[in-house]
Amino acid sequence: MTEVVIVSEIRVGLIGAGSIAQVAHIPNLKNLGVPIVAVADAVEERAKQIAQQHGIPHAYGDYRQLLKRDDVDAVIVSTPTSTHYPIVTAALKSGKHVLCEKPPAMNDREAEKMAELAEQQKLVLMYALQMRYRNDARAVKKLVEQGEFGEVYFGRALYIRRRGAPGGWFSRKELSGGGPLLDIGVHVIDLTWWLMGKPKPVSAAGFTFQKIGAKGLRLDRGWQPADVREKLEQEVVYDVEDYAGGFIRFENGAVLLFEVSWQINDKDRWGSTICGTKAGASLPPLELYTEVLGEQATVNLRVDEGNAYLEEIREFITCVKEGRKPLTDAYDGVTVMKMLTALYRSAEQGREVPIK
Repeated sequence: MTEVVIVSEIRVGLIGAGSIAQVAHIPNLKNLGVPIVAVADAVEERAKQIAQQHGIPHAYGDYRQLLKRDDVDAVIVSTPTSTHYPIVTAALKSGKHVLCEKPPAMNDREAEKMAELAEQQKLVLMYALQMRYRNDARAVKKLVEQGEFGEVYFGRALYIRRRGAPGGWFSRKELSGGGPLLDIGVHVIDLTWWLMGKPKPVSAAGFTFQKIGAKGLRLDRGWQPADVREKLEQEVVYDVEDYAGGFIRFENGAVLLFEVSWQINDKDRWGSTICGTKAGASLPPLELYTEVLGEQATVNLRVDEGNAYLEEIREFITCVKEGRKPLTDAYDGVTVMKMLTALYRSAEQGREVPIK
């Protein structure tokens, strides 16, 4: 990566003042003592309310007004997926470092263009793939790098919600790009791929179902986008998958299996598993599958998950200050989007497809 522009004190602007900004970004920016200069949201009243509530000096209904400010060094983008490409592109062109919520983009082409622009501008572009910042995940990664697992040749990523579709823009394909595969699948697939050593993907086979759809929406519980919580949604649109499953093959011969769902008649659970020639591991809870004195053994490690959102933001601010590449950098985002885009393409075509 080209050397990044270094900033001594980081002043942040928020683009998108919805649920994730309120629950994760604002509290943790405050915990780290990072000044929030301005907030922008397509619902201007929401931006003003959040600004007043958190002592943020400036609020806008148009993110372009925020990007004009010289006292904003970096932005956190927490908006519908369809807006990531135009907003991130505009932010980079205005000289701002960017932390963008997942998924990186609607497809791999958009992600690649954003990564190239960030490199040209010598700016940090980081994605909010916060599961890599969990303490238990980092513990497994350290063991992998120390060779404790031998050759890691298999991974399994799982994120099953029995009834957990967020509704709102998440279930509108034109705004989200897809359903649970892009929303929560991106987290466990990225985490497992990272633990496996980030091998180069070469092909993918996926399948999707939409059997429950809008009739299964339970908007009174679980994660809710701000428009749903504030009762701004006038019409329920649900044109994405309920469930996705499949596998990804890698150049080194390894395979990653996955299942993700918002709605299926199955047990709620999530986890990441990797298997190597010497040992394996899964989380949560963190367990190691190994041998002790020649006998099979399961070792339970008490590693607290920590605050992944806090560590994610700490990484972003540190990378901007030091001019270094983040753990969840722009080109990792490109590879993740290549895998997800290929899985959707495979599901449409009914066959395994190459990843280039």
